[in-house]
Amino acid sequence: MIAIRRVRVTGFSRRYFDVDWEIAPTNDDLQEWEFYVERSEAEAGPFVEIAGPLIDRYYVRDNSTPQISTNRLLFYRIRAVNKSRRIEFYSEVVDREGREDLIAAEIGSLETMLFEEFIGTRTWLFVRRTFGQRCPQCWDNVLGKRKTDRCSTCFGTGFSGGYHYPIEFFAQIDKAPRVVQSTTQLNHQQVACGFRCPGSPRISPDDLLIDANNRRYRVLTVAATSRLRVDVHQEGQLLGLQPGSIEDAIELKVEHRQLSLAAHRNFTNPHSPEEAGGATDEEIVSLLARYGYR
Repeated sequence: MIAIRRVRVTGFSRRYFDVDWEIAPTNDDLQEWEFYVERSEAEAGPFVEIAGPLIDRYYVRDNSTPQISTNRLLFYRIRAVNKSRRIEFYSEVVDREGREDLIAAEIGSLETMLFEEFIGTRTWLFVRRTFGQRCPQCWDNVLGKRKTDRCSTCFGTGFSGGYHYPIEFFAQIDKAPRVVQSTTQLNHQQVACGFRCPGSPRISPDDLLIDANNRRYRVLTVAATSRLRVDVHQEGQLLGLQPGSIEDAIELKVEHRQLSLAAHRNFTNPHSPEEAGGATDEEIVSLLARYGYR
Protein backbone atom coordinates (compact mmCIF):
# COMPACT_ATOMS: atom_id res chain seq x y z
CA MET A 1 0.00 0.00 0.00
CA ILE A 2 1.21 3.50 -0.80
CA ALA A 3 0.59 6.86 0.86
CA ILE A 4 0.23 10.20 -0.93
CA ARG A 5 1.76 13.15 0.89
CA ARG A 6 2.74 16.80 0.38
CA VAL A 7 0.13 17.61 -2.24
CA ARG A 8 0.72 21.22 -3.34
CA VAL A 9 -1.01 23.69 -5.62
CA THR A 10 1.22 26.50 -6.88
CA GLY A 11 1.33 28.89 -9.83
CA PHE A 12 2.00 32.55 -10.55
CA SER A 13 -0.02 32.88 -13.74
CA ARG A 14 -3.68 33.53 -14.53
CA ARG A 15 -3.50 30.78 -17.13
CA TYR A 16 -2.56 27.71 -15.08
CA PHE A 17 -1.94 26.05 -11.71
CA ASP A 18 0.79 23.51 -10.98
CA VAL A 19 -0.18 20.46 -8.89
CA ASP A 20 2.51 18.14 -7.53
CA TRP A 21 2.67 15.45 -4.87
CA GLU A 22 4.96 12.83 -3.36
CA ILE A 23 4.74 9.17 -2.43
CA ALA A 24 5.99 8.02 0.94
CA PRO A 25 8.79 5.41 0.79
CA THR A 26 7.21 2.06 0.00
CA ASN A 27 7.97 -1.47 -1.21
CA ASP A 28 5.11 -1.39 -3.73
CA ASP A 29 5.83 -1.31 -7.45
CA LEU A 30 4.75 2.21 -8.46
CA GLN A 31 4.38 1.10 -12.08
CA GLU A 32 1.21 -0.69 -11.00
CA TRP A 33 -0.40 2.49 -9.72
CA GLU A 34 -2.33 5.04 -11.75
CA PHE A 35 -2.89 8.61 -10.55
CA TYR A 36 -5.72 10.94 -11.49
CA VAL A 37 -5.98 14.65 -10.64
CA GLU A 38 -9.47 15.94 -9.78
CA ARG A 39 -10.68 19.53 -9.34
CA SER A 40 -13.70 21.26 -7.82
CA GLU A 41 -14.71 24.74 -6.68
CA ALA A 42 -16.29 23.30 -3.50
CA GLU A 43 -14.53 21.38 -0.74
CA ALA A 44 -17.19 18.67 -0.74
CA GLY A 45 -17.29 18.30 -4.52
CA PRO A 46 -18.39 17.15 -6.94
CA PHE A 47 -14.86 16.70 -8.31
CA VAL A 48 -14.10 16.53 -12.03
CA GLU A 49 -11.18 14.55 -13.42
CA ILE A 50 -8.77 16.83 -15.27
CA ALA A 51 -5.72 14.56 -15.77
CA GLY A 52 -4.89 10.86 -15.79
CA PRO A 53 -4.08 8.10 -15.82
CA LEU A 54 -0.54 9.07 -14.79
CA ILE A 55 2.02 6.31 -14.19
CA ASP A 56 5.15 7.22 -12.23
CA ARG A 57 4.36 10.92 -12.74
CA TYR A 58 3.75 13.27 -9.83
CA TYR A 59 3.22 16.65 -11.48
CA VAL A 60 0.42 18.16 -13.56
CA ARG A 61 -0.08 21.65 -15.00
CA ASP A 62 -3.76 22.57 -15.07
CA ASN A 63 -4.13 24.84 -18.10
CA SER A 64 -7.93 25.09 -17.88
CA THR A 65 -8.23 27.03 -14.61
CA PRO A 66 -10.98 29.68 -14.59
CA GLN A 67 -9.28 32.43 -12.55
CA ILE A 68 -11.27 35.48 -13.61
CA SER A 69 -13.34 35.68 -10.41
CA THR A 70 -11.53 36.87 -7.26
CA ASN A 71 -14.05 35.01 -5.08
CA ARG A 72 -13.39 31.59 -6.59
CA LEU A 73 -11.06 29.10 -4.91
CA LEU A 74 -10.25 25.82 -6.65
CA PHE A 75 -9.73 22.58 -4.71
CA TYR A 76 -7.69 19.60 -5.87
CA ARG A 77 -7.22 16.00 -4.82
CA ILE A 78 -5.32 12.98 -6.15
CA ARG A 79 -7.01 9.64 -6.80
CA ALA A 80 -4.73 6.56 -6.74
CA VAL A 81 -5.86 3.34 -8.42
CA ASN A 82 -4.31 -0.14 -8.48
CA LYS A 83 -6.41 -2.16 -10.90
CA SER A 84 -4.67 -5.49 -10.34
CA ARG A 85 -5.33 -5.33 -6.58
CA ARG A 86 -8.62 -3.43 -6.91
CA ILE A 87 -7.50 -0.64 -4.59
CA GLU A 88 -8.61 2.97 -4.86
CA PHE A 89 -8.17 5.87 -2.46
CA TYR A 90 -7.92 9.68 -2.39
CA SER A 91 -5.44 12.16 -1.04
CA GLU A 92 -6.39 15.10 1.15
CA VAL A 93 -8.15 18.04 -0.49
CA VAL A 94 -5.82 21.01 -1.03
CA ASP A 95 -6.09 24.51 -2.51
CA ARG A 96 -3.86 27.39 -3.60
CA GLU A 97 -3.77 28.88 -0.10
CA GLY A 98 -1.91 25.84 1.21
CA ARG A 99 -1.97 24.02 4.53
CA GLU A 100 -2.38 25.78 7.85
CA ASP A 101 0.42 25.97 10.40
CA LEU A 102 0.05 24.62 13.94
CA ILE A 103 -1.26 27.90 15.31
CA ALA A 104 -3.89 28.22 12.58
CA ALA A 105 -4.88 24.58 13.11
CA GLU A 106 -5.40 25.21 16.83
CA ILE A 107 -7.39 28.38 16.15
CA GLY A 108 -9.54 26.48 13.66
CA SER A 109 -10.12 23.67 16.16
CA LEU A 110 -11.22 26.11 18.87
CA GLU A 111 -13.45 28.00 16.43
CA THR A 112 -15.12 24.77 15.37
CA MET A 113 -15.68 23.74 18.98
CA LEU A 114 -17.12 27.18 19.80
CA PHE A 115 -19.71 27.04 17.04
CA GLU A 116 -20.57 23.34 17.31
CA GLU A 117 -20.83 23.22 21.10
CA PHE A 118 -21.95 26.70 22.17
CA ILE A 119 -23.14 29.44 19.80
CA GLY A 120 -23.71 27.83 16.39
CA THR A 121 -26.63 26.01 14.83
CA ARG A 122 -26.64 23.39 12.10
CA THR A 123 -26.42 25.00 8.66
CA TRP A 124 -25.95 23.82 5.09
CA LEU A 125 -23.86 25.61 2.47
CA PHE A 126 -24.57 25.34 -1.25
CA VAL A 127 -21.60 26.69 -3.22
CA ARG A 128 -22.75 28.46 -6.37
CA ARG A 129 -21.46 27.10 -9.69
CA THR A 130 -19.47 29.69 -11.61
CA PHE A 131 -18.21 27.62 -14.54
CA GLY A 132 -19.02 24.40 -16.36
CA GLN A 133 -21.99 23.40 -18.49
CA ARG A 134 -24.36 26.22 -19.38
CA CYS A 135 -28.01 25.72 -18.53
CA PRO A 136 -29.71 23.89 -21.44
CA GLN A 137 -33.10 25.38 -20.54
CA CYS A 138 -32.63 29.11 -20.08
CA TRP A 139 -29.22 30.11 -21.47
CA ASP A 140 -29.26 32.03 -24.75
CA ASN A 141 -25.97 31.62 -26.64
CA VAL A 142 -26.76 34.54 -28.95
CA LEU A 143 -27.58 37.03 -26.22
CA GLY A 144 -25.03 35.56 -23.82
CA LYS A 145 -27.37 35.65 -20.82
CA ARG A 146 -30.24 33.85 -19.08
CA LYS A 147 -33.73 34.20 -20.53
CA THR A 148 -35.39 33.85 -17.11
CA ASP A 149 -34.51 34.05 -13.42
CA ARG A 150 -36.94 31.29 -12.42
CA CYS A 151 -35.33 28.32 -14.12
CA SER A 152 -35.62 25.08 -12.15
CA THR A 153 -32.55 23.62 -13.90
CA CYS A 154 -29.94 26.24 -12.94
CA PHE A 155 -31.88 28.16 -10.20
CA GLY A 156 -30.89 31.49 -11.70
CA THR A 157 -27.14 30.81 -11.90
CA GLY A 158 -26.86 30.15 -15.64
CA PHE A 159 -25.00 26.84 -15.07
CA SER A 160 -26.62 23.42 -15.10
CA GLY A 161 -27.36 22.23 -11.57
CA GLY A 162 -26.95 25.68 -10.07
CA TYR A 163 -25.03 24.69 -6.95
CA HIS A 164 -22.55 22.06 -5.80
CA TYR A 165 -23.18 19.38 -3.16
CA PRO A 166 -24.36 20.75 0.22
CA ILE A 167 -21.81 21.07 3.03
CA GLU A 168 -23.03 20.71 6.61
CA PHE A 169 -21.42 22.91 9.25
CA PHE A 170 -22.30 25.09 12.26
CA ALA A 171 -22.76 28.85 12.02
CA GLN A 172 -24.32 31.67 13.99
CA ILE A 173 -26.94 33.54 11.96
CA ASP A 174 -28.39 36.66 13.52
CA LYS A 175 -32.11 36.97 13.90
CA ALA A 176 -33.39 39.17 11.08
CA PRO A 177 -35.75 42.05 11.88
CA ARG A 178 -39.36 41.70 10.73
CA VAL A 179 -39.68 44.12 7.82
CA VAL A 180 -42.29 44.56 5.12
CA GLN A 181 -41.60 46.72 2.06
CA SER A 182 -45.01 47.62 0.66
CA THR A 183 -45.59 48.59 -2.95
CA THR A 184 -48.71 49.19 -5.00
CA GLN A 185 -48.59 45.63 -6.36
CA LEU A 186 -47.14 43.41 -3.62
CA ASN A 187 -45.23 43.29 -0.34
CA HIS A 188 -41.55 42.32 -0.11
CA GLN A 189 -40.13 40.66 3.00
CA GLN A 190 -36.46 40.38 2.04
CA VAL A 191 -34.29 41.39 4.99
CA ALA A 192 -30.54 41.44 5.62
CA CYS A 193 -28.81 39.91 8.63
CA GLY A 194 -25.30 39.01 9.77
CA PHE A 195 -23.56 35.67 10.22
CA ARG A 196 -20.29 34.27 11.52
CA CYS A 197 -18.68 30.83 11.32
CA PRO A 198 -15.30 29.02 11.33
CA GLY A 199 -12.86 29.43 8.45
CA SER A 200 -14.01 26.22 6.78
CA PRO A 201 -15.97 25.65 4.61
CA ARG A 202 -15.05 28.65 2.49
CA ILE A 203 -18.04 30.91 1.80
CA SER A 204 -18.28 33.34 -1.13
CA PRO A 205 -20.84 35.95 -2.25
CA ASP A 206 -23.91 34.51 -4.00
CA ASP A 207 -23.60 31.16 -2.20
CA LEU A 208 -26.76 29.77 -0.59
CA LEU A 209 -27.18 29.03 3.14
CA ILE A 210 -30.03 26.98 4.64
CA ASP A 211 -30.52 26.76 8.40
CA ALA A 212 -32.23 24.03 10.43
CA ASN A 213 -35.57 25.86 10.17
CA ASN A 214 -35.37 25.83 6.36
CA ARG A 215 -34.79 29.57 6.19
CA ARG A 216 -32.78 30.31 3.07
CA TYR A 217 -30.23 33.07 2.63
CA ARG A 218 -28.09 34.41 -0.16
CA VAL A 219 -24.59 35.52 0.85
CA LEU A 220 -23.98 39.20 0.15
CA THR A 221 -20.54 39.86 1.64
CA VAL A 222 -17.89 37.82 3.45
CA ALA A 223 -14.86 38.99 5.43
CA ALA A 224 -12.32 36.53 6.79
CA THR A 225 -9.67 36.56 9.50
CA SER A 226 -6.60 34.63 8.37
CA ARG A 227 -3.35 33.26 9.74
CA LEU A 228 -0.57 32.91 7.16
CA ARG A 229 -3.07 33.06 4.25
CA VAL A 230 -5.38 30.41 5.78
CA ASP A 231 -8.85 31.56 6.90
CA VAL A 232 -9.68 30.78 10.52
CA HIS A 233 -12.87 32.85 10.92
CA GLN A 234 -15.55 34.25 8.58
CA GLU A 235 -18.38 36.71 9.00
CA GLY A 236 -20.53 38.77 6.71
CA GLN A 237 -24.02 39.76 5.55
CA LEU A 238 -26.88 37.59 4.31
CA LEU A 239 -30.06 38.35 2.40
CA GLY A 240 -33.05 36.41 3.66
CA LEU A 241 -34.91 35.06 0.63
CA GLN A 242 -38.62 35.58 0.47
CA PRO A 243 -40.78 32.42 0.40
CA GLY A 244 -41.62 31.55 -3.17
CA SER A 245 -38.14 32.30 -4.53
CA ILE A 246 -36.72 29.88 -7.08
CA GLU A 247 -34.19 28.73 -4.43
CA ASP A 248 -37.09 27.06 -2.57
CA ALA A 249 -37.05 24.38 -5.28
CA ILE A 250 -33.57 23.23 -4.18
CA GLU A 251 -33.99 20.00 -2.22
CA LEU A 252 -32.01 19.31 0.94
CA LYS A 253 -32.07 15.65 1.92
CA VAL A 254 -31.24 15.04 5.58
CA GLU A 255 -31.99 12.28 8.09
CA HIS A 256 -34.76 13.87 10.17
CA ARG A 257 -34.47 11.40 13.04
CA GLN A 258 -30.87 12.42 13.65
CA LEU A 259 -31.40 16.12 12.95
CA SER A 260 -30.59 18.42 15.87
CA LEU A 261 -30.43 22.19 15.90
CA ALA A 262 -27.36 22.34 18.17
CA ALA A 263 -25.33 20.16 20.54
CA HIS A 264 -27.54 17.84 22.61
CA ARG A 265 -25.95 18.86 25.90
CA ASN A 266 -27.16 22.44 25.47
CA PHE A 267 -30.70 21.21 26.16
CA THR A 268 -29.95 19.09 29.24
CA ASN A 269 -28.92 19.80 32.81
CA PRO A 270 -25.67 17.92 33.52
CA HIS A 271 -26.28 18.23 37.28
CA SER A 272 -29.60 16.40 37.09
CA PRO A 273 -29.40 12.68 38.04
CA GLU A 274 -31.96 11.90 35.35
CA GLU A 275 -29.73 13.45 32.68
CA ALA A 276 -26.39 12.12 33.96
CA GLY A 277 -26.53 9.05 31.75
CA GLY A 278 -28.22 10.73 28.79
CA ALA A 279 -25.09 11.10 26.68
CA THR A 280 -23.75 8.11 24.80
CA ASP A 281 -20.16 6.94 25.08
CA GLU A 282 -19.50 8.18 21.51
CA GLU A 283 -20.71 11.68 22.39
CA ILE A 284 -18.52 11.80 25.50
CA VAL A 285 -15.44 10.61 23.59
CA SER A 286 -16.10 13.16 20.80
CA LEU A 287 -16.49 15.98 23.33
CA LEU A 288 -13.32 15.09 25.24
CA ALA A 289 -11.39 14.86 21.96
CA ARG A 290 -12.22 18.50 21.24
CA TYR A 291 -10.49 19.48 24.45
CA GLY A 292 -7.39 17.46 23.60
CA TYR A 293 -8.17 14.25 25.52
CA ARG A 294 -7.64 11.05 23.56
